[in-house]
Amino acid sequence: MTITINRRHMLAMLGATTAIASLPGAALGQMQSVRIGTSSVGSVFYTLAIGAGEIIRDYASINTTVEPVGGSAANVNGLNQGNIDLAVSNSFSSFSGYNAMYGFPQPVEVRLVLQGQPSYRWIFTRPGSGIESAQDLEGRTIVGDRRALPELRILLDAVIEHFGLDASTINIVETNETNEAIEAMRTGAVDAVVLPFSPRAGQIEEPISDGAMEFLKVSVEDRDAILELLPNAFYGVDQPADDFSNQPEMIPLTSLNTYLIAHADLDDDTAYAVAKALFENNEEFISYHATARSWTIENLLQSPAVPFHPGVIRYLEETGHWNAELAALQDELLAR
Repeated sequence: MTITINRRHMLAMLGATTAIASLPGAALGQMQSVRIGTSSVGSVFYTLAIGAGEIIRDYASINTTVEPVGGSAANVNGLNQGNIDLAVSNSFSSFSGYNAMYGFPQPVEVRLVLQGQPSYRWIFTRPGSGIESAQDLEGRTIVGDRRALPELRILLDAVIEHFGLDASTINIVETNETNEAIEAMRTGAVDAVVLPFSPRAGQIEEPISDGAMEFLKVSVEDRDAILELLPNAFYGVDQPADDFSNQPEMIPLTSLNTYLIAHADLDDDTAYAVAKALFENNEEFISYHATARSWTIENLLQSPAVPFHPGVIRYLEETGHWNAELAALQDELLAR
């Protein structure tokens, strides 16, 4: 089935009520419908959820409804409360919910279904501020807090710890969203910001290209040492040269990954059918958004931060991807 740009735009306008008529042929014990939680209408996560819902309907014969619950943490809570059956969430919120950390008072029995594209977290500095290295962050004003994204402060604290900076000299301020933080850089109100962003994101490209901010540069060795201080939901990414303007060399970054997660209570047949539909129709998934290119079996198996759903394990066993090493990792993750 060919999905045109016009159709994708039309789907994005459908809002949160993408309920789709049922098809025959669902497996015995499989749910007849699933609710997919995601972030706001028009976001990358929302577009991915719309595409996943269409593919699950067409190839697994399961009705889907896409519901814009809010950010990643809200979607983990939605799973816990039984308001949704699947959720598009980042690895940090999934990990935090599963381990009852960073705002989650009780464990949420999150299980991994698919793993997708990176979602970077890194520090940018203001050109002309005199910040040439991480050591120069001392005595500066930095946007490093955002209530909805606690991982930004966690990353900043790890940088401060690794480089042995005097935290008492750093003025850490809070903003509510990325545009506000970038504007503070443009006006000179702050010297650095910790931001979430995607590869080649236009929201980041514009202030970089016009000279309002630049990447804080550290070595790969320092980046890897910072990762040792961060929760397992963080990953290292070597951003290729020229992904952004004024970036002639590779930049070591930290990143979260995008997850499709379910509650452990989701029946195995449904999780199996969802995984099978999305893995075996990835090219069609890509037609909804290019980032779906990352939603592969190979990527699923890369350092998961939460346990796999048993229905997904069944699919991995059938396709010859499950092995003793993964089984040991699953046991380790389940043991918390």
